[in-house]
Amino acid sequence: METIERKPRSREQTRSGIINTAKSIARREGWQAVSIRKIADAIEYSAPIVYEYFGSKDILLDEVRNEGFRHLYMEYERILKLYRDPEKRLYEISLVQWEFARHQPEIYQVMFNLDGAYCTMPVYQSETMQAVSRIVREAIFSFIPKAEESIKKLYFQWWSVSHGTIMLAMLLKDEQSLDQSEQIYRETMRRFVRDLR
Repeated sequence: METIERKPRSREQTRSGIINTAKSIARREGWQAVSIRKIADAIEYSAPIVYEYFGSKDILLDEVRNEGFRHLYMEYERILKLYRDPEKRLYEISLVQWEFARHQPEIYQVMFNLDGAYCTMPVYQSETMQAVSRIVREAIFSFIPKAEESIKKLYFQWWSVSHGTIMLAMLLKDEQSLDQSEQIYRETMRRFVRDLR
């Protein structure tokens, strides 16, 4: 009985190890450097073993993307429960987005096909991305009860400002410190949320 219970756990540990190794390589060398062969060498398995878990790099990247969106979803839900004020909720959700991109840039890159991390499935088709989008739209709707089309438009504006500023911060990190970019991000998102009323 113990052997049967141990096997799935070991399989899950191997799967997590493959994902973590891919992220570690990407953090050091960029997503272009990540390959099934390189992951296999790093974890001292044969490439066919890694292919048993992830049939291709695309499948692996899709799992990393989903992991990122699941994390954001849980954080956004936590914010909704933590704060009652709708403006504070949306502002705090924006900060979660920044913190995630800053501390886990290799995952953020995969989520949005940045810096050589390319998922073949478009981001807008990802179910986990759609779940995250719904939470943000609900947060906007809670203090601006408008028709669905208007909420979609406001969500698109929020996402453009938030994601656009994060991308610029990533691109300019050698010219402008992330601390400076964070200050600009906070001011920009505070102004954006305030101006929604």
